[in-house]
Amino acid sequence: MSHHLPDTTARPGADGAAPAGTATDPDAPTDPGTEGLAAPVPVAARKDSVPAGTADAASAPAQWAAEFAGTALLVFAGLGTGMFATEVIDSALGFGLGLVAAMVAFGHVSGGHFNPAVTLAAVVAGRTPAKAAIGCVVAQVLGALAAAGVLWSVLVTLLDSSTTAQVLGAVSNGFGENSTSQAGWTTVLLVEFVATALFALVVLGSTAPRANAVLAPVAIGAALAFLLTITAPFDGGSLNPARSTGAAVVAGAGHLGQLWLFWVAPLLGGLVAGLVHRSAALSRPRRGTDALPATGTAPAGSAPQVQER
Repeated sequence: MSHHLPDTTARPGADGAAPAGTATDPDAPTDPGTEGLAAPVPVAARKDSVPAGTADAASAPAQWAAEFAGTALLVFAGLGTGMFATEVIDSALGFGLGLVAAMVAFGHVSGGHFNPAVTLAAVVAGRTPAKAAIGCVVAQVLGALAAAGVLWSVLVTLLDSSTTAQVLGAVSNGFGENSTSQAGWTTVLLVEFVATALFALVVLGSTAPRANAVLAPVAIGAALAFLLTITAPFDGGSLNPARSTGAAVVAGAGHLGQLWLFWVAPLLGGLVAGLVHRSAALSRPRRGTDALPATGTAPAGSAPQVQER
C-alpha cells in the first residue's frame, strides 16, 4: 500500500501573489519602482519595510544635496589622507573607503555617483535620465570644491603660503612636471581613460538590478582603491573630474592649466563604459519572464518586470 506525503508546497492566492514567507526568485529585482543608479537595498536588509514596487525616488534638490555631500566626503577623505600620509596606497585607500561611506550614507538618495564620469556612464547606459545629469554634475563639482577649500583653510593656518601650495600640489593631478614619474600627457590620457572605463563598468555591473546590492559599495570602493594605486604614479590618480577640479583650484595655476585632461579622459572612459554596458546586453530581463504587453500592464498572476535603469 502506497503512502502519500501531504503536499506542503506553497500555492499562489487568488490574486496570483505568493503567500507571506514563500521563497522568491533570487534574480527578481527587490524594489522595481526605485529610480537612480544604485540598485535598491533588498527589503530584507532594510530597517524599514518598503513594499515591493514602491517608488522611493527623492526630489531633485535632495539628489543634488546628496551628490554634493557624498562628493565632499569622498574628496575630503582622499585628499586629506594623501596630505597626511607618506605612502600612495594610503591615499588610494582613503578614496576607496570614503566612497564606500558616501555610498552607504547618501547612495539611497541620489544613486551614489559622486563622479561626473560615472554620471555620464549611467546616462549612456540608460540608467539615469539625461535631464538629471547636469544638476548632479554641478553638485559634484561644488562638493569637491568645498572639501578642497576646507583642507586649504586648515593648512593655511599651519603653513606658509608656498609650503601650502606644495602640499596641495602633491595631491593634485597632473602630467609632465606635475607627474611623479614625469609621464607625458598622452600616457596619462590613456591611463585615465582605461582606468575610468574599468571603474565605471564595475559601478554599472555591481548596481544592476540582479546584482547583490548590499555588496555594491564594497565592490565599487575596492575597485576605486586598486585602480588609484595603479594610476597614482603616473598622474596622482583621478578617475573623477570633480576630484581633479577641487584639488587643482586650490593648488594653483600650474595644475589648472592641465585640468582639461582630467575631464576629457575620464569622460571618454565613462562614455565607452556606458556604451559597452548597453550594447553588450549586460543588463537582461529575468529569465522566464515574458515581455509586458503593449499597454504596459503585466499579465494576471505574473511577477512585475523591471527594465534596468
